[in-house]
Amino acid sequence: MELVSPAPARSAGLRFRLPKCVPPFNTPAYRIFSIIWAAAFLLALAGPIAGLYLRYTAPENNSQLLLGSHAGFAVSPGDATRIRFPVSAEAARAGIQPGDRIVAIYGLPLPQRMPVTEQALAANAGDPAYIAMNNLLFSTDNGEVPITLRSPDGEVREITVTTGEHHIDAGARALGVSPKVLKFIDLLQILAYPFLLWAAWILHRRNARDAVSSLLSLAVLLSIGSEQPSVTALANLSAPRSVTVALFDLANVLLLAGILLFPHGELGWRKVALLACLPILIFLHGQAYQAFFICFMIIAVLSLLRRMRSAPSGDLQQQIRWALFGFSGYALLRGISIIADLLKWSTGSLGQQLAVEIFAGVCFALGTLVLQLGLLVALLKYRLYDAESIISKTVSVALITLILSAGFAAVMEGIITGVQFIYPESDTSQTLAAMAGAVVAAGMIEPIRDRVKRWTERYFHRGLTDLKHGLPETMRDLRDVTSFDNFIDEVLSRIAEGLLAGRMAFVLGREVKHQIGVTRGEVLRWLAAFQPHEGKERIETDLDDRLFPLRVRVEDGSGSVVGWLLVGPRPDGSVAGKDEREAIDDIIVPFARSLRVVLNREKERKEMIELLEAHRLRIERLELALRP
Repeated sequence: MELVSPAPARSAGLRFRLPKCVPPFNTPAYRIFSIIWAAAFLLALAGPIAGLYLRYTAPENNSQLLLGSHAGFAVSPGDATRIRFPVSAEAARAGIQPGDRIVAIYGLPLPQRMPVTEQALAANAGDPAYIAMNNLLFSTDNGEVPITLRSPDGEVREITVTTGEHHIDAGARALGVSPKVLKFIDLLQILAYPFLLWAAWILHRRNARDAVSSLLSLAVLLSIGSEQPSVTALANLSAPRSVTVALFDLANVLLLAGILLFPHGELGWRKVALLACLPILIFLHGQAYQAFFICFMIIAVLSLLRRMRSAPSGDLQQQIRWALFGFSGYALLRGISIIADLLKWSTGSLGQQLAVEIFAGVCFALGTLVLQLGLLVALLKYRLYDAESIISKTVSVALITLILSAGFAAVMEGIITGVQFIYPESDTSQTLAAMAGAVVAAGMIEPIRDRVKRWTERYFHRGLTDLKHGLPETMRDLRDVTSFDNFIDEVLSRIAEGLLAGRMAFVLGREVKHQIGVTRGEVLRWLAAFQPHEGKERIETDLDDRLFPLRVRVEDGSGSVVGWLLVGPRPDGSVAGKDEREAIDDIIVPFARSLRVVLNREKERKEMIELLEAHRLRIERLELALRP
């Protein structure tokens, strides 16, 4: 019989397998990355300082803050022919009034509606009307420009405006704002730069070879180096604008990559496909760029939500929750900033617009700061178990803000488009749109708040929701059918799970009835030194106590103390927060009443057993006495 050797197996090396996660930097990669990171850190540190110096020493160019203020009035990008308000007293004296329309410049007729967005200017680059409007709004030269105005009542008049920086400077002085201060109003984001630099340093230096932390750190540095005032410094060094744009795009690509890989760089084919699509961002511009970036942010957040639901309870789940806190806080503040940007085109004076501009800038800076704070806490694993209460509130407000801002923007845009389509000459579209948007948003607040609150409690406070609503019902079901030991074991296990407490004990009188995560001897030694507070607070807190920092008086509605519920710290050493204490306070009276029912039932059962035993013995004695 001829033995046939089996066919050789296919080489396993021919099939490519992804690593489970992004490996940490090896020594050569770490050295190369450290050089790049150091250069980015120097740019993020020196760029804003140099840009601020150049901005401070350069002549004022404040008219760029407000569209049209170089000519003495304010217009909006949606329609540069409609004057919103005069900027300076000189422009008002010249006869410029709110609601006037510019019908001609240098005698050159203008269209009825003239948007001056980036896309409109690019599409009409050769149009003489747009060239004239561009010179009036954006030119830095000073001179006299004849324009033709038509008032809302149909009166047509010719006036001559003198262009220059003096209009907005005079308007700012009338408000008590120095032109030197005015030139820095668009740089309010630098208030967050010290913290962002510190966060970038910590993220990289605490775990220098971790790819995710280092990528997020580099993204922060490149974002600072590619925005104002660093852009001014780079332009002064004759750096091409394409370099600044490339740095900005690279920062966003690294930020999205870090979010997708958070927290430990786990890889999969879907995630690799998403990462491969990120360089597309470099080739996009304008609204397509914003839409692509927002879509990837949504995908990254949904990916984090999915990982949080599948992750076991512990540090990993808490890390993801803190990251979600950063994204939610960023979405909230960014949504407020977007609403402010929408409202600023409806303001009726220079003071109102400057106030809205400042508010929007501060919200944007705080949003970036909150994003980095969430990532920093998550990656450094500091007080991870405070996430639930903070995140649920942040997510609730963020979702409400985003939904209301989306509804507000949709209503405003629809009304503006409809009114201008039906009445092209009407000047009331902005006012009507703002009023209708506010009414719709006010009507949506209450139903949206209720729905969002229920969703966030169910999603982020699942343990506390079960503790407050599920445990009282469970106690009512158990108190009539189970033993005291089983009842206490079930209740304490549910409370420990809901509070994420590593240790728990229940003391009845001075007797330890049940304990979790601690020995009976340790509880007895702690109990020997325990002195309750003199006050009548139901929940006592002692942060210096490492064993049981939280103590709860178990008392029924009459105020009599049944026992003590002793709660230990969470896995990171922190004490249960306000929401957890409120949940305990909600269940403690039902617990005490159920406990009394169980104890009374146990007492009656014991008495019944003793009575039956006594009857049995009596019957036996009688039988013995009657036996022949």
